[in-house]
Amino acid sequence: MMDTLIGLGLAVAILATAYALASFFWQPEHDVERSMLGHWFRSLIRLYESDSFVRVSHRGSPLRFELLRRLGSGRECWLVFSCSPPSGGEADLRLLRDRVDSEPRLRVLPGPAGEGEDGLHIQVSIPDIWSADAAGNVVDLAEFLLDTLGVGAEARFNLEFIGDQSVARSLEASRRLRAGEIQEW
Repeated sequence: MMDTLIGLGLAVAILATAYALASFFWQPEHDVERSMLGHWFRSLIRLYESDSFVRVSHRGSPLRFELLRRLGSGRECWLVFSCSPPSGGEADLRLLRDRVDSEPRLRVLPGPAGEGEDGLHIQVSIPDIWSADAAGNVVDLAEFLLDTLGVGAEARFNLEFIGDQSVARSLEASRRLRAGEIQEW
């Protein structure tokens, strides 16, 4: 009995230490290729707690946008894609809004939090965080925004993750990866 308790206590201490180290020493991702944004968006969707977000900064311009992860139920979650208009880019955001209006899993948030001087805020429904295309709509939004603003395929970005990783979902992702159910997170 005592050996079991000691083993359990040791396992909890190891997990807590790993979680603390990951939380305290997680650095922003620098110099990320445009083609890799989907990988990092999936990481936010699958591995982070509600109200965590990633701030994406284009290295060649003042362009910035954010993805905020909102809690869903079980396998489902929501993201809020927020972008501010670059100087003179209000027309570009209108093009993005028109694109959103044609997609059923996307909607512009109403009122001051939706569209205004501070930009456009789009809610994205993710029905299954473990599906291969979990970040598909968000990647499409980011790609459309970048293409509309003339940001080329060779563009590089800095990503800053803010929030806590979910230990349970991180363990689930590791299990799914070993079982071949997902290819990456």
